[in-house]
Amino acid sequence: MKQKQAKAEVLLLLAALFWGVAFVPQKIAMEHIGPLAFNAWRFFLGGLLLVPIVYWLSSRRDLKAQQSDGAIIHHSWRKCLPGGALLGFWLFLAAALQQASLVYTTAGRAGFISGFYLLLVPIIGLSLGHKTNRWTWGGVALALLGLYWLADFSEQAQLIGDLMVFASAFVFAIQVLSADYLVHRYDALRLAAIQFLVCGVLSAVAALIVEQPTLQAAVDAAWPIAYMMVFSTAIAFTFQLLGQRNAAPSHATVIMSLESVFAVGAGWLLLNELLSAKELIGCGLMLAGMFVSHYGNHSGAHH
Repeated sequence: MKQKQAKAEVLLLLAALFWGVAFVPQKIAMEHIGPLAFNAWRFFLGGLLLVPIVYWLSSRRDLKAQQSDGAIIHHSWRKCLPGGALLGFWLFLAAALQQASLVYTTAGRAGFISGFYLLLVPIIGLSLGHKTNRWTWGGVALALLGLYWLADFSEQAQLIGDLMVFASAFVFAIQVLSADYLVHRYDALRLAAIQFLVCGVLSAVAALIVEQPTLQAAVDAAWPIAYMMVFSTAIAFTFQLLGQRNAAPSHATVIMSLESVFAVGAGWLLLNELLSAKELIGCGLMLAGMFVSHYGNHSGAHH
């Protein structure tokens, strides 16, 4: 079990890395294309990319033998459709709110407020009967403190943007808990593929209503869309779903919160955004939060 948990944590850490680096292409893409159209392309193409991967992996394993906590996991597309569609809806809502909020508020504030989903997951989880422990709460507290240090409050940001990011954090928390429930009952890769295709279609419909999407805009933003579709969508979200099978949901969110640290690192390396001493302290506190949660979960305190 410990080996399974370690593998799950590595997958979640890689997902956080790919998402963190994604802020660079996301930032560049916004110069060429609207947020909803961008989400439509990346999620729909990411979903299509995942379909052959699902069939390839399915041919390599005996699916009937796959069980989770004594419950057989369903592998038919038809049975996975309702759960995948639900995840796709939450993902569409969260991604749209987060992407659009950056029009109104600064990336620093958005980064900090997004971090609230760390706190929301165990809180919403408690109302669903999940158990958690003081190590996880300590890790969450340190990670939130780190996010606070990372954020830049010197810019006077508009309330509407802040509220949109907070709403997106709440929806992301629901998506994480929904995924945690579903991956123990349905095939994670099929859920992921359906989730992206549904999210892509919903984003496309919303883009046609709200924005004026053009094919030229998508061509201009081709490489950011390609990165997002392959690494940030097909690979990272799949790693999240596979990783969540064997990691506690509150622990998983602390690992995934490192996305912010990776985002700062990618901005520094690729966009020459320099880190201040305060920001470095923030990164350190977030890492400390991850290790505290890690220690608590491995000392056998949870469950």
